[in-house]
Amino acid sequence: MTSMTNSYEALLSPGRIGSLELRNRIFMTPMGSNLCEPDGMLNERIMSYYEARARGGAAMVVMGSVSISWPVGSANACQVAISDDRYLPGFTALAERIHRHGAKIALQIQHAGVTAMNDIADGRPLLVPSLPKEGGESDIGPTLTGEEAGAMARPFVQPTSKLHHREATAEDLAWVCSQFADAAERARKAGIDGVEIHAAHGYLISNFLSPSTNRRSDSYGGSLENRARLMVEVLQAVRERVGRDYPVWLRLDGVEFLKAEGITTVDAVATARLAARAGADAINVSAYADPDRGIGYTEAHATHFPGQFVPFAQAIRRAVDIPVITAGRIEPEVADRLIRNRAIDFVCMGRKLLADPDLPRKLQAGNAREIRPCIYCYTCISQIFVNGHVRCAVNAATGFEHEVVITPAPRARRVLVVGGGPGGMEVARVAALRGHRVTLCEKNAVLGGSVRLSAVSYPSNGRLVRYFEQTLAALPVEIRLGTAVDERFVREFAPDVVVVASGARWDALPIPGIDLPHVLNGESLRAMLGVGDGALPQGMSAGVRALLGVAARLGITRNPELLARASRYWLPLGHHVVIYGGGLVGVELAEFLAERGRKVTVLEEGPLLAPQMRLLRRWRALHECRRLGVDLIANVAGPRIEKDCVRYRTPGGQERAIAADQVIIAAGVREDGTLAAALRGTGVELHAVGDCASVEYIEGAIRGGNAVARAI
Repeated sequence: MTSMTNSYEALLSPGRIGSLELRNRIFMTPMGSNLCEPDGMLNERIMSYYEARARGGAAMVVMGSVSISWPVGSANACQVAISDDRYLPGFTALAERIHRHGAKIALQIQHAGVTAMNDIADGRPLLVPSLPKEGGESDIGPTLTGEEAGAMARPFVQPTSKLHHREATAEDLAWVCSQFADAAERARKAGIDGVEIHAAHGYLISNFLSPSTNRRSDSYGGSLENRARLMVEVLQAVRERVGRDYPVWLRLDGVEFLKAEGITTVDAVATARLAARAGADAINVSAYADPDRGIGYTEAHATHFPGQFVPFAQAIRRAVDIPVITAGRIEPEVADRLIRNRAIDFVCMGRKLLADPDLPRKLQAGNAREIRPCIYCYTCISQIFVNGHVRCAVNAATGFEHEVVITPAPRARRVLVVGGGPGGMEVARVAALRGHRVTLCEKNAVLGGSVRLSAVSYPSNGRLVRYFEQTLAALPVEIRLGTAVDERFVREFAPDVVVVASGARWDALPIPGIDLPHVLNGESLRAMLGVGDGALPQGMSAGVRALLGVAARLGITRNPELLARASRYWLPLGHHVVIYGGGLVGVELAEFLAERGRKVTVLEEGPLLAPQMRLLRRWRALHECRRLGVDLIANVAGPRIEKDCVRYRTPGGQERAIAADQVIIAAGVREDGTLAAALRGTGVELHAVGDCASVEYIEGAIRGGNAVARAI
């Protein structure tokens, strides 16, 4: 391993929390995973998951949301528990595996309070500081698919289910303190290196801290000191049990968004001072928001905004003499600067380490360009909302570390991959790592497929394309661009295996007026960017064609980031744009165009917009569209395109018209098995992955490509 690079010297420097010495400043963010057994017991699946991040170089992995009193006060099925000594052997084994790689492990211990879904399912009352206020309708329901709604309703529809609350008594709170202390003592006995008391994110302690949920008039309500009393008593109880030398810290909300009477940063600073005086060794700063608002999650702890929590962490850092930790879309170079300037002391990385558990090790080796990027699609956390376990769209191994293992192939084979989208590139990457002789053919002049096109409107996808390009360039993979593959090519090339990853097709929809010159579809948009073999839109002027030609020669159209920046100044589209198709593609495109000053309307035949997006990403995207003035209209029928408008019928049969200088067709994408069918006659072992087999977007393409490459 090479020496530490100057770029990340502060981030990769050793640090300390209390008596705990840490090899660098990168922690794995505490996150629920749903990877354990239904009774909270650890298993190989969850141990492999955490061990991968320890092996990858993180200083410490923090296991998220460990229940102190399971099943009482536990948030969901398959939540890790430490409520009984029977759980100790699992934690002891996990600690040994983490320590084997030079990392440390901590448990984030928690009582879920008002979000204890297992209490609802079992009919127990939810423990709260005050009975919740009436009203406060959620905006989440209308955005859910039937499957999602069913999964989220599961705790409420069991034979034993009952939703009711109990204001915590002094006896209840004494019990809570003892449960936290018991959990910390078990963690210490198991060889766990420290505990983080969860006092954030709407769980029990934060319910007491927040004036929005704590309206008590006794010694646990009213003033901030009273609202923080439970937090202080829990911390003191833990300290008395485990001693002063055992590392103990808290996670606090630096603010509560979207709440009229929520925690303020002034509150958070004062609370952090109380925690430090009560014996906390550090403060981990996060944020929370109204959970009944879909955007609450991406405003807060699964933040959509880079560095969202940094100002809160800085304010707390100035007020206390103990280390401050924070998370929230902080890039390594930003984290290094913040630590160097003593704005924070440690950074938590969650989604980044799900996408690439080896991120710290790659930074240490000076190989930052090899880091697989998170694309912030929210696949990981959205799984938890529907009772699934954590997974990652760009890393097929996340949550499956114990079974998705790349091993040497029994014999090297000649593998031909047809198509350079994410599925094809993942096949090439994994097959080459296994020792196969890989050739990847892409009919266009650049790699990336539809993801390169989508990277213009969703820039994170461009980082994924660059990762694959750089990774494949460093592997023994022959890449042939501008190379179409047919049956004759395969016979002449004589591979042992062919993997077709040639992408989807755009079917022509039976919409009157769809052939008018101001109508664009996926193929014409790809042609405009120089990444497809379709024709330019017939209504495009000679001047615009010439400008696109110049941009193509300069390489601008092949660089999504350059193109996205240039589009803020010039975009060859009219002012009024109607997008037909309100799926993932249509909604992302609507947000992109509205940001560039277009008046956008999205028409969708179905009842739900963007069902292909994972929940949190969908809530965020729809919110951003509405904020930007996009009209989102579902349940339309009988669309008809005319030269200056699009007509449609409402569910009640009323005909309406929307002004349209430009119409973009973002519907009609279908799997395209044409090439795979044509190549079956060659007699060569044949596989199909990605959108040519089934339109499952980036996650499906990468997961399928990884599986095929491990099987050949």
